[in-house]
Amino acid sequence: MEPRIEEGLRKGADHREKGNTFFKNGEFVPALTQYHHALLHLRTLGGMQPPEDVKKRTNEEMIKVYNNMSAVLSKQEKWARVLECSKKVLEMDSENMKAKFRQGQAHARLGNIDEARELLSVVAARNPDDALVKNELQLLKKAGKHQDKALRDAYRKMFA
Repeated sequence: MEPRIEEGLRKGADHREKGNTFFKNGEFVPALTQYHHALLHLRTLGGMQPPEDVKKRTNEEMIKVYNNMSAVLSKQEKWARVLECSKKVLEMDSENMKAKFRQGQAHARLGNIDEARELLSVVAARNPDDALVKNELQLLKKAGKHQDKALRDAYRKMFA
């Protein structure tokens, strides 16, 4: 692999690691800044038609960065942006359970109960002992019951 590409991968990974340190310290804005810098280095590697090995390594690193960005954005409760980052991960790896979990979580917070339930059920089937997934599904059950009651009340008022 070309030294320029190796250097770009290294710089991207370095920025991701710096972002991780900021995230662990609860410093979300600097973490996002570092993740953006990582993407700037990674997106341009290999040109328009990168060799397969470059594309594979770049995608692996970008998946980590976008998943980390989703984690930061979920802490900030920026759910639409969580969906965007998770979507980018799933475009590169359609079976990435972290991205599916975060998408499910974001859909739940945005009130898209059916989408959330569908995604989180897939994650739960793959990771049946995951406490975070179980918790999200419990929250969805409560939200679904609340939504059903609100719908019943609305119908009662319409036909009263």
